[in-house]
Amino acid sequence: MANYINKFININPTIPAQQMVEPTAAVQPAVQSQAQVQPLGSNILEKFLQNQAVSATASVTPAQQTTGNYKNNLRTKFKNNDATIMGIIIRNFGAEDKMGNQLLRNGDVRGNFNNAVKRLDELKGLGINTLHVLPVNPPGKQNAMGTAGSVYAPADFLKIDPALDDPKDSKNVKEEFKNFIDECHKRGISVMLDLPSCASYDLFKNRPELMAFEKDGTPKTPGGWNDIRMFNPWKDETNRELNQDLLKMHYDFVDMCIDLGIDGIRSDVARTKPTEFWDNLITYSRKRDPEFAWLAESYTYEDASPQLNMNYDRPQDSLRAGFDSFYGQYHNFHEWLKAKDLTDYVRENVNMSQELEPGKSLIGSFGTHDDISIMNHGGVIYSNLVSGLQATLPMLNPYYFDGYQTGDDYVYDFEGTNDKQTDTDSEECTVHRGRPDIFNFSRPLIGEHPEIGDFMQDTLKVRSNPEYHNIITKGSFIPLKVDNNKNDQIIAFARHLNGKTLLVVANRDVNTRQAGSIEVPGLTEQQKLKNLFKSYGESSTLQALDGKVNVDLGPGRIHLFEINTPDIEQSGLEVMKQKQ
Repeated sequence: MANYINKFININPTIPAQQMVEPTAAVQPAVQSQAQVQPLGSNILEKFLQNQAVSATASVTPAQQTTGNYKNNLRTKFKNNDATIMGIIIRNFGAEDKMGNQLLRNGDVRGNFNNAVKRLDELKGLGINTLHVLPVNPPGKQNAMGTAGSVYAPADFLKIDPALDDPKDSKNVKEEFKNFIDECHKRGISVMLDLPSCASYDLFKNRPELMAFEKDGTPKTPGGWNDIRMFNPWKDETNRELNQDLLKMHYDFVDMCIDLGIDGIRSDVARTKPTEFWDNLITYSRKRDPEFAWLAESYTYEDASPQLNMNYDRPQDSLRAGFDSFYGQYHNFHEWLKAKDLTDYVRENVNMSQELEPGKSLIGSFGTHDDISIMNHGGVIYSNLVSGLQATLPMLNPYYFDGYQTGDDYVYDFEGTNDKQTDTDSEECTVHRGRPDIFNFSRPLIGEHPEIGDFMQDTLKVRSNPEYHNIITKGSFIPLKVDNNKNDQIIAFARHLNGKTLLVVANRDVNTRQAGSIEVPGLTEQQKLKNLFKSYGESSTLQALDGKVNVDLGPGRIHLFEINTPDIEQSGLEVMKQKQ
């Protein structure tokens, strides 16, 4: 096993002439082998975490401020592309797999709100300022998936899962959750709680007035999810009359969140509810807290529904209904064959922003809990490429899921086994291979590549640097033409604001070097090229000439330069600007 303390840092020197030739770094293979997971309590990992921490339309009652001088600003973060988000699962985030068998049993420590606090400094050190907390409601126990039950199969929307209680603490689980939120706020970290889209079988039986049924009387179930049942948002769909009982339950959920001090909601599968529903609910939340933020799990405008019993996906409609940000399609980046595909997707979103209120954004959804581990698409090299893109693309709030920072492949030895020590009516240890476990009490999400976290941390430091922050979060996006790269594997674009320019050059191919010539109007051969990102993998060579940069890029490498091209927006190139 690789040592958690070994660092993979290679600083790019400033080359005083026209050419930058990087020192050769130890090469990481593009496809990594399965990681061996070390128990959280190990001395090696504890030292790593310590190092990271050091560097690191009803009657409404207005929200009360209870945590020092903290004031919710999450909605403003989304509007300004300032949210840097980490998704976490409380039941495993602070867990300790002392026995080393990955499925937590006697002698192990399950994740709870109290031991989650111990890792907040680690996340702060990485550059995270917002948490996406997956659902913390008690899961249903009937027709369940997994031995703990899916976190997306809530038995009660208005209760906190008692399994997340610390048995050593005299406070109740809701008080411990409140303390966790307060501890986040003390560190300047916003908290966004996940709102499940469906009901567990238990809730379906207890609240039939909330549920949707087929014409033959059978309950509506989303394709592939037998443990949940769908809500019926309508009392009378023909007359667009909402189900007031369902709306009331969601009002109560919002009240619970705001009373706890939560800063916003991530809405699971937003298209399961109509825009009228969200317009009512979001308006209600904003009367209590104008800064209460909403993130929609919505991907792209589609003409046909790909999943049984699901409505069409309409991000624009969600954003018009009041959502501040949406998921988008960056999780498909590994499937895009050419650099042009990335540019086209940026253009699609920037153009969409022109039709909406200012400040609508999306997240860097390259890898969420629904996606196969990023490690499967090219290991450390691909992960670093993604970190660099998240730090520099427009209209984007960087998003990572726990385990990304250490290269967890989300593979579990207990997959497909049965366990009689179950909290549900299922003994099957359900997992979705390659994805974080949301069905069982299992190991913390930790891989064996902390160098990914090092590079991620470095890119976020550059993004937050006052010299570059506004260029990245508010500047224009200018695609650059690449010559002599026939397979179109070189990503090249400029970010520009108020006469200052950042140049981004990347090789999207994680297995093969790519060479080409990038046209950069206004560039001169006297330009010094200093990579603002750290080196990794194979070295690259870049040479500045008049009006262009010749490049020979290592596999999966991404570079960021500050260049002197104050008039690049007037050069005749396409200039894209998010509506802000």
